[in-house]
Formats: sequence, C-alpha cells, structure tokens
Amino acid sequence: MSKIRQRNFTFADELPPHADGVVRSYVVYTARKDDAPHRYAGYLNAPDIALAVSLACEHYGQDEACTGIWVHDVQEITETPCAMEKMNPQDTSDTTDCESDPAWVVFGQKRRGDIHVELASLRAADSESALSRAVARHGGGMVQIRVVPHASIHATEPGQLIWRTHDQTYRMARGYSKSVRMKWEAVRKAEDIDEYRKDDIKDHF
Repeated sequence: MSKIRQRNFTFADELPPHADGVVRSYVVYTARKDDAPHRYAGYLNAPDIALAVSLACEHYGQDEACTGIWVHDVQEITETPCAMEKMNPQDTSDTTDCESDPAWVVFGQKRRGDIHVELASLRAADSESALSRAVARHGGGMVQIRVVPHASIHATEPGQLIWRTHDQTYRMARGYSKSVRMKWEAVRKAEDIDEYRKDDIKDHF
C-alpha cells in the first residue's frame, strides 16, 4: 500500500447534526442570462435551504451556464392537475391586485413533459386564490399552472459566481466534438489523431 493510503486523517470537529434530522426536498430553477425567465432544472435533497442553494449552485450551475438560481421547498408548490389538453384562455377582468396581499410567482407548463417556466408574478391572499388568479390570467395555452410564494423562493445574489470559471466543455455533449478535437491538436499532430480515430466511434470529434 502506498504511503498516501497509509495516512491517518484526523478532523477537528464532527459535522454538526441538523436540528430535526429531517432531509427536505427542494425544487431548483435556473435563469440562463440576466432578465431571462427562470426554468425548472430539477430537485435535490438537503437538510436546510442554505445548503440547498449551495448544492444547487454546485450541481445545476455546472450543467449549464446560468446567471441566477431559485430554490424553494417542494411543499410550497400549489398547482393544477396536469391536463391532457391545453387550457383555454380565461376571463382576465380581475386584474387588480391588493398590494397588502403576499406576492406569488407563476410558472407554466406548455406541454406534458415540458419543464415549468416562470410566467409572471401576482398578489393574492392565499394559495387557492393565487392559483385561481394565475389560471385566469396565464393559463391559456398551458397544460399546468404552478404558483409558489415569492417569500419562499431563495435566490442567488446578483453577480454571485455560479458557473465555474475554468473550462468545463469536457462535461458537455458538445465537448466531445469540436472542443476535444482542438485540445488534441494542441498536443498531437493531426495525422496521429486521424490514425487514432480509425477504430473510434464515427464522427467522435
């Protein structure tokens, strides 16, 4: 066994236990650029919201370039059943929000299987009223509408580093085409690369 494997590692402190020992599920949305709508990215599990945001930046921030991330507890979702057909436009005569009511963020799904995308915000007294108002105003052409309390959404700070600064194209599907070819050519002759490719997958580079 090598010397590095024989080392005994010691740690100053044990990881602090979470207050209630419960791991919660959180929903993650990403915005690809400034002022772009936030789009559903996935779920993750964490003991609290602070760690959930940190994990979201580490994981989803590496999946695609993004400038902002939203995270909220899955229990904060109120949504319509996912319909087989798109909803018809509703009566939008109720357009006045009471400024004293809580704010809600509206997400919509255009087709079954699509991701939820941020549509708008509104104010309503409770989740039932918010969902009803969201369907009336933004349900046309959607198969599902979701509302989440704005206060429950935890966002990354403007300018916060999300996407890692070093080159990560090797993690992307496109990284196995033009980008990889360029990296090989930096250290190998083109003829050697072509020879190497003969038994490789067609159009690998």
